[in-house]
Amino acid sequence: MDKINKSIIRILFENSRITISELAKLVHLSAPAVKERIEKLEEQKAILGYSLKTNSEALGYPITGFVQANVITGKEVAFKKAVTASSAITECFNVTGEKAYIFRVSVYTMSELDALLESLSNVCKTETSLILSETFSPRLPNTF
Repeated sequence: MDKINKSIIRILFENSRITISELAKLVHLSAPAVKERIEKLEEQKAILGYSLKTNSEALGYPITGFVQANVITGKEVAFKKAVTASSAITECFNVTGEKAYIFRVSVYTMSELDALLESLSNVCKTETSLILSETFSPRLPNTF
């Protein structure tokens, strides 16, 4: 990963709506060269897609948090199906440690969160941490 590719990734991370020509000016290359670099980064899976950052509270989901889940032996397929089917679960990661999964939830009310956790109780044991505030937004590693 050269310096120019790192710059392209950093700029796209900060503003994925930037035009190729604007990006080209910032990295001092031609627009076709930048487009080619982006396509190669996508092919290499260094860039997986482009997204929109939202504010859950402003969208009407004032309660957000992380749930750690310890899946009951033999219930992993059912667990994956349940978390995939729930629109309240916005991200899910398989992790190392005592709890096998961590997922993020966004809900309207505490009773909705309670119902979600209850619906998962037959496939996993959970531990929930509610988000009070965001210290910083997602960011790239410090080498970019």
